[in-house]
Amino acid sequence: MKIAVAYNDDLARKGHLSEVERVGEAEVVETAQEIAHLLGAETVAVGDDLLAAIEKLRNYDVVFNLCEGVLGNPHWEMHFALALEMLGIRFTGCDPTATAICGDKTLVKRFLPHLMPGTDGFPLIVKPSLSDAGLGIDDASIVHTPAERDARAEWVRETYGQEPVVEQFIEGREFNQSMFLGRWLPPGEVIFGNGQRVVGWKAKWDSGSAEDLGTVNRTPAQIDEATTARIAAVCKEAADLLGLNDGYCRFDLREAKDGRLFLVDINPQPDLGKDAGFRKALAAADIGFRDFLDALIMAATRRRP
Repeated sequence: MKIAVAYNDDLARKGHLSEVERVGEAEVVETAQEIAHLLGAETVAVGDDLLAAIEKLRNYDVVFNLCEGVLGNPHWEMHFALALEMLGIRFTGCDPTATAICGDKTLVKRFLPHLMPGTDGFPLIVKPSLSDAGLGIDDASIVHTPAERDARAEWVRETYGQEPVVEQFIEGREFNQSMFLGRWLPPGEVIFGNGQRVVGWKAKWDSGSAEDLGTVNRTPAQIDEATTARIAAVCKEAADLLGLNDGYCRFDLREAKDGRLFLVDINPQPDLGKDAGFRKALAAADIGFRDFLDALIMAATRRRP
């Protein structure tokens, strides 16, 4: 079987990113190379000549799709996947429609209003609506007054060229739940320290920073079976409603003071880097990374061309 590992090579178009945020972009290339090595595949960089890249991908039996947007636009992740589907190119990952919905934080809230935080009452959190990987999220994202809210919203617009999403900040435990092909992995928990309250871009990419050291991912989470079941139930409802069961994804949740769980983010194509939470969840389930990759490839071969 001839396999390609496609990744977006568009960092030059993302001048708004900080040096730390650019680390996440570089990790995608490293992950693509690792996956290609394990699968005996070839890497295909999707850069400025998008049509040439797609034409090249038509020569492969399956594409392991790592493109988190193309041409510098993260929201075009769904368009790239849809182009592959329309051209009959088999690829890994979730359905393009599901990817489209999850890629827009404002839109996904309309589909799952009963599972996600509301917008009334402070403190609120303000974040970019079309970005993931913690971009645009740090301590300053949590606001306590209308003036702070409006200022942060304007900062998001100016910095990322996106409309912000504003929702209640749930002050409580943070959990994460990973899933692939309908299989639920052991949930994890973020252990906060150093006064940290969110998992933002520095926590994800600035190794050794206070934000990184103050947001430790513990997988599996040390929680009881009832909490594990509640997390799975919330995430399964979202996965079924959005059509996420044919790919791999990761859910982030917060537990409110009354014990209610809220989804705060859904990533249908989460980071697969060596230190990523998804890899920790695979390890907790005693699933080898190569076995996970093989399962995705086999599922992709069953997609209708």
